[in-house]
Amino acid sequence: MSAKASAASMMADLLAGVLTAPLDFGDRESAQSDLEELKSNRSLLGAAAWDAGAAPVAMVGALPEGLSSFTSRGAEDQVLEGQIRVARPIVRDDGRRLGTLVLVFSLDQENAAFATARNNILAAAGLLGALTVFLLVGFARWQIVRPLSQLVDAARRVGQGDRAVRVDVRTGDELGRLADGFNAMSAAILEREEQLQMATRSLRELFDNMREAIVAFGPDGRLGSEVSRQARQIFGGRAAAGSHVAELLYGGAPLCVESQALQRWVDVAFDAEIDGFAEVAELAPREVWFERTPGERRFLRLDFCPVISGGKIARIMLLATDETALRRLEESVRTKDEEHARQIAAMRRLVAGGGQVFVRFIEISRDRVLRCGEILQSGDRLSPADVDELLQTLHTMKGEARSFDLDRLADEILTLEDELCAVQARARSENGISIDGCSASWRSRLRRVEDELTRAQETFVDASPIGRAILDQITVRRADVARLGELLGGQGGEASEIVRRLAARPFGEVVAPLVERVPRWAENEGKRARLEIDGREVPVPPDLARLLPGVIVHLLRNAIAHGIELPDARSRAGKGETGVIRAVCIDDAPLPTIVVEDDGKGVDFDSLAARAGVDPSDLRRARELLFAPGVSTQGDVSDLAGRGVGLAAVRADLASIGWSIEVDASRRSGAAFVIRSCKQAEPLRKGE
Repeated sequence: MSAKASAASMMADLLAGVLTAPLDFGDRESAQSDLEELKSNRSLLGAAAWDAGAAPVAMVGALPEGLSSFTSRGAEDQVLEGQIRVARPIVRDDGRRLGTLVLVFSLDQENAAFATARNNILAAAGLLGALTVFLLVGFARWQIVRPLSQLVDAARRVGQGDRAVRVDVRTGDELGRLADGFNAMSAAILEREEQLQMATRSLRELFDNMREAIVAFGPDGRLGSEVSRQARQIFGGRAAAGSHVAELLYGGAPLCVESQALQRWVDVAFDAEIDGFAEVAELAPREVWFERTPGERRFLRLDFCPVISGGKIARIMLLATDETALRRLEESVRTKDEEHARQIAAMRRLVAGGGQVFVRFIEISRDRVLRCGEILQSGDRLSPADVDELLQTLHTMKGEARSFDLDRLADEILTLEDELCAVQARARSENGISIDGCSASWRSRLRRVEDELTRAQETFVDASPIGRAILDQITVRRADVARLGELLGGQGGEASEIVRRLAARPFGEVVAPLVERVPRWAENEGKRARLEIDGREVPVPPDLARLLPGVIVHLLRNAIAHGIELPDARSRAGKGETGVIRAVCIDDAPLPTIVVEDDGKGVDFDSLAARAGVDPSDLRRARELLFAPGVSTQGDVSDLAGRGVGLAAVRADLASIGWSIEVDASRRSGAAFVIRSCKQAEPLRKGE
């Protein structure tokens, strides 16, 4: 191949010189004639001459593709796997380049000769190698494999428990010494196995008689077979031999931080000195909890003790004490103490910042319970209107109870409310329902509600620094103010104005307790919200102040349930993750105007109209649907909303004292509800 490459190079040099004149004079025929003489060379695949502009001048044979980059580099020889490529520039004596000559020769003949020689060599080498291997295998099988097979067979029998195994290899070489060592090892294994079995039996008997769950693990963290009965009862299949101690305590989660930390601790513990193990043990987990089955949570106290062998820590014993019952008892006591402390703290806040709100809640709640009792005792059947009134009354009481953190009272009301909701649809379809089988149960529920009211009142009295007098005296005696109002009657003048101011309550006193509760209500819905109050000092008439807490609670809870979006949705809309609800009291003398607004998604009047089967373009009817019983835009019933009775109850309560509530439909974002006296209510303009 080298000789052929040299010949091709020389031929290219000579031909490049021959083609100088034809290319200089543009004589294509002479150039083609010069190339035609190369056809006598059987190895030539192709030859071509290009002028300086890369235009073909003469060509013989077929050239392979992709020669443009090769020819552009000037004089170059390439020896490839199947061909030789030679490129030469065609240059005049003055150095001007006239074009390029490319010759391509085949190496098929040389490759064929090389392949034949290689195959002959490989065949001879293979034959010699096979003969050598045959001889070596025969010798090795007789001298090495046969004795080793005896050793392997003996080792297998030892593994199966055969205690009388010996290897008889009568040679003085290394295999003979190996056989003697094997026989000695087999005897030692059997002796230690007997000792280990005796120790294991003793240890298992000790473990099974202890109350702790006991397992042992080695430097790799894998459990051994020493597992107590209590460990199998607590951990089940997780206590199997070969499992990692981290999997035993924390399950198989690979990304569990506690599991990874325990694995690191195991590495450190086995590298520690015996005297320093107590210090290392302080870094180990002291307790753990896990769920063996859904809902069955177990709490374990952990202790780690080293097992010493040969002056080193060979194994570590884990003792796990089940403290589930003790933890549950402690949790129950702590929960009851926290609930009592929370209720006392809440009552003390009420005493310090406006206990008359709570007193009015107790009074009006008793009136509502009395009214519910009257409805249930009015006959053997309940009309749809009776059921709606019961639901509205109970819904209002539940919301107010939640605002005072009276969860037990709210839960009792919720149970009765659920039972009434279950028969509401049937009462409407049948124009009334019989309550023969339910009346006694419902009245019993009402008595429990009344008992919870009494309990809440007594807790409030216990938290008061002036005892039971707190129920009738905060800043002034309400009875005195009421009596003074009766004496003055409808008289005008300064005295009547003073009595009106004494009876009125500041707006902030009515709604301030709700500031802390709004974030908690929102958190229960997976949202974030806060309450802002404006016009705290504006006086609210006594008749409105008596009902306003329940009204505001309804509006706030509706704003959270219907208006305020989830944090992700608010972020996508360019809003802050925390929604803002504002309760504003405007001093529109002589009577105030109250606005409750939020920055949420607003009222979905289209959805509301669709649920009620009303034309959405009828804005006035759509607005009124908000206050219709049983209509709600909330798809699922929750503790905050979804029953369609909240706003109906609000309007009914306000109407009973001459006040009205409307929704401001002109807002492009958020929702706003306006409360004003019926005497000050603005008439709707045409088209509103």
